[in-house]
Amino acid sequence: MKRKSLSVIATALALAFVTSCNNQTASKTSNNENEMKAVQFRIARPTNNLTEVVKFYHEALRLEVLGKFEDHLGYDGVMLGMPDKTYHLEFTQHVDKTPLPEPTKENLLVFYYDNPNEYKKANERIQEAGTMPVEPENPYWKGKSETYEDPDGWRVILFNGVYNP
Repeated sequence: MKRKSLSVIATALALAFVTSCNNQTASKTSNNENEMKAVQFRIARPTNNLTEVVKFYHEALRLEVLGKFEDHLGYDGVMLGMPDKTYHLEFTQHVDKTPLPEPTKENLLVFYYDNPNEYKKANERIQEAGTMPVEPENPYWKGKSETYEDPDGWRVILFNGVYNP
């Protein structure tokens, strides 16, 4: 399988996992050997627009900058995450700015807001930063969320409510 195809598949699976997780970490005292034991996860994605992508996720979405690196074997990168640092994103850029996988309209990163006022403020902030909503591909998201595209065209959804499996 080509590297680009593997990258697209891995990104899609990771983003699907993020959207399906609730805000709980694995129990440190659980005796269930079949249970997930990891306590953090990171989704890493390459970009050729590192400065713009970091600005979008940090300033418009208010993710916290957790760390960064420069010129590590030809890569620069920034990790951004939720306040509890349990889930975070890493964006990397290679010095050569090589061709990257194209996003689809169903590659989604979903942020759930349990407070309607905070949801409204988040939408206002992202729009004040110059990013306007786009039509979601899947009609499920209509009427309960807003869909945006980051500087690379990857989709971000702000959802008015929480996911309860």
